[in-house]
Amino acid sequence: MEKKRIALRKLMEAVERELLHKPDKKTLDRLSLLAGFQSWEDFQNALHGE
Repeated sequence: MEKKRIALRKLMEAVERELLHKPDKKTLDRLSLLAGFQSWEDFQNALHGE
């Protein structure tokens, strides 16, 4: 049982580290396409009114 607990803790730590990373530009561009924009920069400009 202790081995499972340690494995689960390590898994949760790995997931938390990944959640703290900022997505790369390619991922952000793809997400912005889903929202109807041509690029992440276009999305940011529309969002912040620049």
